[in-house]
Amino acid sequence: MSMDDDESLDEGEDPSENVSGDDDDADPAQPLSPDERESVEADLEDLDSMRTVFEAQGAKGVVIACSECGSNHFYGWELLRESLEHMLATGEPRMHEPAYQPREDDYVVWDYGKGYVDALADAGLEGGSRVPITRCAWCDTPVEAHFAFCPSCGRPMAVVRLFRELLGRGLDERDVRSLLLRAGFEPFGID
Repeated sequence: MSMDDDESLDEGEDPSENVSGDDDDADPAQPLSPDERESVEADLEDLDSMRTVFEAQGAKGVVIACSECGSNHFYGWELLRESLEHMLATGEPRMHEPAYQPREDDYVVWDYGKGYVDALADAGLEGGSRVPITRCAWCDTPVEAHFAFCPSCGRPMAVVRLFRELLGRGLDERDVRSLLLRAGFEPFGID
C-alpha cells in the first residue's frame, strides 16, 4: 500500500479510536503481502527523507490527495510515521480524526516531496547528509538539527552549515570566512 493508494489518516486523530465503534463485525487484520510490506517500508524511507529536507524549512508534515473521498488528508511527520509502522505491525491503517483547520502551506504535497527528494538523490545531494548544528554561532543558543533559524536571535543556521561544509571539504577557514562576508553574510564566532 503506497501513499499513492491513500487509506490515509488525518493529523490530530486519536489512533486508538474505532471510527465505526463496532469491533465485533470487523474482519481480523491480515498481514501485509510482501509487495505491500515493501511499499510501506519504501514510504517510511521516503517520509524520513522528506522530513529531513522539508522540516528544516518549516513544514509540519505532508498532505495526500485521497482518491477515495476526493479530500486532502494532512499528516504530521510523527503521526504518519507511527501510522505506517502500525500498518507494518498489524496490516491495517490507523484511523483518526481530520486535522482541525490545517494551513495548507504548512504541509508538503506527498508527490511533490517524493519527487524532490528523489531528484536530490539522483543528483547525489541526499537530504540526509545535513551538516549538524547544535548551537547558534552568534548568540550560542542551543538549536535542534532541523532549525532553520536561531530561536533566540533569529539568524539563519544555513550559513553556519555552509561554513562547516566548506571547511569539511578542505577549504581554509580564513578563505571561507572571507567568501561568506563578500557574499553578504554577517560575521560570526564559531569554533
